[in-house]
Amino acid sequence: MDLNQLLFHHQVALIENAAARCEALRQSRFNLFAHYERRIARLRREAGLFKHPNWL
Repeated sequence: MDLNQLLFHHQVALIENAAARCEALRQSRFNLFAHYERRIARLRREAGLFKHPNWL
C-alpha cells in the first residue's frame, strides 16, 4: 500500500472510531487507526521522509 492509501485508510478509521455510539464499542474494536499510524511511520522512515517537513 502506498502512503496516500495509508493516509486515506487512517483517516477513515479515525472517523469510524469517532462515530462509534459508545465507549465500549470503541474499545471492543481493533485499534485500526493505530495500526495505520505504525504503518505510515514505518513507510516514512524507510523512504527517508519526515513526519513534519521543514518547508520554511
